[in-house]
Amino acid sequence: MPRHEHAEHTFTAVPESVAAARSFTSRTLESWELTRRADDIRLCVSELASNAVEHGTHALGGRGAFLVRIDADDSHVRVEVEDDDPLATPCLNRSDKGDTGGRGMMIVASLATAWGFETCALTGKAVWSEFLTSPTAAS
Repeated sequence: MPRHEHAEHTFTAVPESVAAARSFTSRTLESWELTRRADDIRLCVSELASNAVEHGTHALGGRGAFLVRIDADDSHVRVEVEDDDPLATPCLNRSDKGDTGGRGMMIVASLATAWGFETCALTGKAVWSEFLTSPTAAS
């Protein structure tokens, strides 16, 4: 039978939640025995969660939330980070040497097999990245 796994968790949009999102991702992938690309996936979740905290949440008082969603099948893992701002869309920045930020989506683009974003009706947007997890999936 084909594999399909799903997990999601909502986090308060504060900087400390980025580490919690990484931990959630690690625990989820370990429980599914999908550790082949775990470091890359965890780093991308960290970047996407950081962006959601920094740019994507607009609730009153700046304490919005973001959702991390993870889906897996026999050959791929897809992670999504959903926030409540449909206008703050991700882009690939060309950072200068002295810049201290702005490289997150370049990291995601270099590690993921594919990435993108889509607006979510009424709620904002979801930024996603996909990863091949099976050595035979690339052929």
